[in-house]
Amino acid sequence: MNKNLLWVYLFQIFKLLNGLIPILLLPIFLDPIDQGLWFLILSFGSIILLFSVSQNHIALIFGAHEFKELKFIDFNVFGKTKNIESLYAFIVYSNVFFIKVLITMSVVVTFLFYVYIDEGASSSIIYIFIMYIMGLFLYALSFSFLSYIESFNQVLYSYQYKTLIIASISILMILFLILEFKLLSLALATFCSMFFWFLFFSSKVVKFFQFNKFSNLNFSRKKKKIFFNYFIKNSFSMISGFLLFQIYTPMVYYYYGSVFSGRVGLSIAIMTALFAVSTAVLNIKLPKVTQFIALKKYREAYDIYFKTSYYSILIFLFFLFIGLYLLYNIDIFSIYQKRVVSLESFLILSCAWFLQLIVYILVTFIRLFKRELFVLPTIVSSIYIFVSTIIILKYFPNKYLFMGLLSSYIFGLPWIYKIYRNFLKGKV
Repeated sequence: MNKNLLWVYLFQIFKLLNGLIPILLLPIFLDPIDQGLWFLILSFGSIILLFSVSQNHIALIFGAHEFKELKFIDFNVFGKTKNIESLYAFIVYSNVFFIKVLITMSVVVTFLFYVYIDEGASSSIIYIFIMYIMGLFLYALSFSFLSYIESFNQVLYSYQYKTLIIASISILMILFLILEFKLLSLALATFCSMFFWFLFFSSKVVKFFQFNKFSNLNFSRKKKKIFFNYFIKNSFSMISGFLLFQIYTPMVYYYYGSVFSGRVGLSIAIMTALFAVSTAVLNIKLPKVTQFIALKKYREAYDIYFKTSYYSILIFLFFLFIGLYLLYNIDIFSIYQKRVVSLESFLILSCAWFLQLIVYILVTFIRLFKRELFVLPTIVSSIYIFVSTIIILKYFPNKYLFMGLLSSYIFGLPWIYKIYRNFLKGKV
């Protein structure tokens, strides 16, 4: 196994462990009320994280497609001067744009959380949330830097530091939970870790600009338009993604309070971890598949991607059946069973996430072509989920909470598959 692949695997492992920490430790170190507040903080903070993922995706795709002729060695870029200056202009333009949007979103999310939080919650919760958002802000900037590096085929460097970032957050979170910092553990672990890494990467950025001084900062109007349109489409997907997966905890918190929202949050966290396990083998191949697509080797990209996707599906089903059996049939896991939703509700959620995996496989492959064709289906699905979930919360038993999510995939999957097949005609 080469070093690139090794570090990609390590990153996926630590990313998975970072998702498993709340599942394993929160029922032990937090009471049911604090568990609900923990997942409420995560839900609001996920808006920043989803934006960060969108931003990193744009940086990676634009870098791979637009500047594939350049070489990047020890923070110095080699190639034709025109291409290098175009790269420099893109980095400056995109980062200024992203930072402005990120600051705006951080302020808006903090205000919304302040307005939304129950008056009965501790007054310190808002300060914990602000610290957490500051940590996520630094996280987004750091991962943005690494995505630019990765786009120039510097997979080893990028994933080494992505792994170290995730590992440092995980270790600090475990430490603070054991030391009984409770809710503060989330904010402290994120902020302290990312403050260090932000300073570290800032020194690398300074080094890059010292080594590469160019006079032409003109990022063409045509490319700005392409960039902005792609950003808008990704932003809609990001907002829709929040409604699909993160809206449940705030909605349940509003209708039923912190305890039940904590059970819902932990249940979704379990499925998120399972999703991360199953897609890890697929995400490892994305840089290579992206490079094949940039070189117009579509058949090779298709074969690698979908051969790997079959393993993702098998992994998901294997661990899903084992997990359900352990959670609801083994006494040693009773502490966790009391902190999640009922078996009927969990089965509905599991079916929805399985269909989400299928959708993810189809949608992600098309997005590697620097195309966003699923904005309308995603928006329609998100509105449907939002409205149907409110109706369920008001008029139906709790065990049907995730029926809106499941039915949205049942109705939407044929639509998404049709878009996917139409796009690939003539390419593979």
